[in-house]
Amino acid sequence: MCPESVPFCKRPRPSSLSVFVIGLLAGLILLPSLAAAQEKGAPYEATYSSLEAHTAPTWFHDAKLGIFIHWGVYAVPAWAPPAEYAEWYPERYDEPGTRTYRYHNKTYGNDVEYEDFVSQFRAQRWDPERWAKLFKDAGARYVIPVAEHHDGFPMWDSRYTDWDAADKGPQRDIIGELAEAVRAEDMRFGASYHAMLNYYTPKYSGPHPAYMSDDYVRYMNTKARELIDEYHPSVLWLDGDWMGTPEQFRSKELIAYYYNQAAERDQAVAVNDRWGKSRGARGDFYTQEYQYDTINRLIGHKWENTRGMGESFGYNANEPRSNYMSLDALVDLFVDNVSKNANLLLNVGPKADGTIPAVQRELLTGLGEWLDVHGEGIYGTRPWVEATGTTLRDSLRVRFTQKEDTVYAFLLDTPSRSTITIPRLQPKTEMTVRLLGRSAPLEWTATEKGLRITLPSDVPERPAHALKIAPAPWRMMRD
Repeated sequence: MCPESVPFCKRPRPSSLSVFVIGLLAGLILLPSLAAAQEKGAPYEATYSSLEAHTAPTWFHDAKLGIFIHWGVYAVPAWAPPAEYAEWYPERYDEPGTRTYRYHNKTYGNDVEYEDFVSQFRAQRWDPERWAKLFKDAGARYVIPVAEHHDGFPMWDSRYTDWDAADKGPQRDIIGELAEAVRAEDMRFGASYHAMLNYYTPKYSGPHPAYMSDDYVRYMNTKARELIDEYHPSVLWLDGDWMGTPEQFRSKELIAYYYNQAAERDQAVAVNDRWGKSRGARGDFYTQEYQYDTINRLIGHKWENTRGMGESFGYNANEPRSNYMSLDALVDLFVDNVSKNANLLLNVGPKADGTIPAVQRELLTGLGEWLDVHGEGIYGTRPWVEATGTTLRDSLRVRFTQKEDTVYAFLLDTPSRSTITIPRLQPKTEMTVRLLGRSAPLEWTATEKGLRITLPSDVPERPAHALKIAPAPWRMMRD
């Protein structure tokens, strides 16, 4: 039932004009709730100085691994050129000159519109509990599905449109069911909201907005507040930000609302940096896609690398297996990110029926098995004084993490000799060195050039393995 205090609920379902009016009124009707929250003592105002007092909570720093999920109507055509994002199908299928446009007309005909795919988005094999268990076994500590992508299709039961997963396609509250399953596995649940850029809005959600109009921004923020109020996400992950400023999107008002609602629930939450044209400048954590894969320095502000296991976020049936990372490469990337103060938000792109492709399941399973042994050097760690190094002579790549008075030195390459030397380490006399997964201590020697360690004869070749050094070396010795 709709609350009587909300006169513009979807039940009974409104006309397109009613939905448009809802969008117009929402910014005026819901803004007082922010003032009310502040009167109760919630601390955040819609100003940069107030919002920037908020920081990423401890649980987010500790978590290290999250799962991103791109799943929606775009999983039906599930097609893009191998180096492109398949979830952008609804924008590119109608853009003459693109490969997606040519593919669409050849495969479906030019009279088929994107909204016609929704009847085939049935999620008939979707099992949220099975998903949650897979993510838990992979070692994830939080899960962030895309609650609404740039096609304007909410994956929850929205009051403000019937172009959503509860009324079309699966006819299920995907976000609500998944939130329950994820929390049952003791993981945090977040939500990604991409409506800052809406390139496809069919008749179901009212008149097509003039992009970035005041009317659209009100409508967008109405749905965002609904998402916050109904599902209480631990992370609000915004996207579509590059087309306007935080002032145009009214992001400060939305984020203050989110922080204040969380404060009332005593919930530790985080928001990313995509408030508008503000990436890498604002937010509890910074984000990027793929470009951070090869970052070569420690970043002081908490950040998150987000990427697919292949080159697309949404499932792309046209993407060859060779485009996907190997388990070795995935582990190397993960360790490298953690050493540089990042979490990895690893994307899953399910098929339209709700199944996760085998190659993605295999990588998740392999990562979880690796973490069963090496998670001690990942979860709850912080960057050390230096993130990276190489061994002497054979130049093996080394990545460092620290937890209390213990340093973990991850070897990303296979040793070719029985001893390695990590340069510029000044060991403590009572120090112990162990290989994670092994109980026996290793022999080590302090030399003028660094710490020489004798490895077991049966060190596995790959993926990466870690040396546990405790207590931590005094410092990095400089040349």
